[in-house]
Amino acid sequence: MNKDILPQGDYIRQLLVKSNVTSSNINSLMRQKGVFLGHNEKNNSVPLLMKSITSPRDYEVLYETQKDKEESVKYKTSSIKCKSDFDFTDVLNENIDLHSLILDQHTYKPNYKIIGSPSFYYEGENLAIFEYRIERENLLGDWTNNRTYHNGAITLKKISETDIQISVQQDSTSKETFEVNKIIMNCLKERLYQKSIIKSGDDIITVKFNDFDNTKRVQFFYSFMPEFNIYLEFKSVTDIDLYLDESIESHEDVKMFLDEIDNLKVNGKDLQNHRLLTNIDYLPKLIFGSIRLKYKFNFGGIEGNALVNLVFPDYLKSKDESSDLQISIDLILNRQDRNHRTENIIRKKLLELIEKKKVESYEKFKKIAPSDN
Repeated sequence: MNKDILPQGDYIRQLLVKSNVTSSNINSLMRQKGVFLGHNEKNNSVPLLMKSITSPRDYEVLYETQKDKEESVKYKTSSIKCKSDFDFTDVLNENIDLHSLILDQHTYKPNYKIIGSPSFYYEGENLAIFEYRIERENLLGDWTNNRTYHNGAITLKKISETDIQISVQQDSTSKETFEVNKIIMNCLKERLYQKSIIKSGDDIITVKFNDFDNTKRVQFFYSFMPEFNIYLEFKSVTDIDLYLDESIESHEDVKMFLDEIDNLKVNGKDLQNHRLLTNIDYLPKLIFGSIRLKYKFNFGGIEGNALVNLVFPDYLKSKDESSDLQISIDLILNRQDRNHRTENIIRKKLLELIEKKKVESYEKFKKIAPSDN
């Protein structure tokens, strides 16, 4: 990050008071400077840092802490069934003019822009990747983040074990990159249709909220708890966004309790053992919007913990029942293993394992369409 001045006083306060710069982050920095506080609250540590001289390295540590938490990657995965074989180079040979397409999406000038002119590149015949970076302007933000930068990506993998399919992974780090991914996917779908690789009625296959009834949705989420590969050891369910279906009568055992509640944000250490969440007689009443699972992993000699978030974000936000499933992975590594390259390798491997399990569980628990009978 390039700035003309090194922030001090109130300028540094604007950064320190943000929720994604924690008391622990600040106190760790203070200890490195030889300052030890009896009370760790920000009310004690922030004034001291405001009055002290912050070095370029100190500021960079604090700023990167904020940026890393803002830019946690969210993943959406899907697949496209193809009626004929193809080469990615034939489909993706023309560049996508994202600059024009973004402007077409907005009545007024958008608050972000694509940096450069990104395009697909290839890793072998069956893997195509589109990576890009946006600059976002926030006129209401403070001086530390009135311009922020966010990465996004689309990864296409052709699979031809039986039928030809394209496995799609969308990476987003902000609502703007989510929008750009949607634009890219619309272009891709149009090109596949024009070249007769997909049928006009075919769509991208995703895991949607309304692909399950209430019971099967809970069972789908819970299917990620048993150990399903050698790298991940399930530890606990830590968070659940839980709603209650008003159209379903509560089971008599919990009727008095549930009838007084609209929704619950459930936090705990071992929620997978909670009677309310495991008794199958109670499940028709329960609507799961998201779940967070904690795993211990050992990959390539690197050990740590992974927090896997499975969420239907649009349902949580606006009760949109067509919401797609979104996955994010937070890693907790030992100090010596904390670097972007190591984290990216582990996150990519874990996502592959979780994606395989997702497809298996989706086929098992989704509603059976009339045409499938």
